[in-house]
Amino acid sequence: MRIGWGGWPVIADAEAMYSFTHDLSGGSSTSWGQVLACREIGEALSMLEEAGVTLVSLIDASDWRSAGLRALNELLARVRDDTAVEIGNLEVRRWELAEGSAG
Repeated sequence: MRIGWGGWPVIADAEAMYSFTHDLSGGSSTSWGQVLACREIGEALSMLEEAGVTLVSLIDASDWRSAGLRALNELLARVRDDTAVEIGNLEVRRWELAEGSAG
């Protein structure tokens, strides 16, 4: 044991950094998998919702009378609808994961 300033003992690891945060590795891998899946689904939903907003503005902007732009408008509308379907599917998956982790 070393004696430091003022005659007090010096603890060997006193200058080491200690983490006082919770140990996040204690959960089961299944629980962590569900948490990560929920987060990924949330991110995917955000991106799809942003894409949906963009598609609506593109549909409005491409609403012209020419056949080519009308075809583009119809394609964008189908993509918008498909995006809405995917959002619904992801919402169901997120709900299923939440139910699975609660039960």
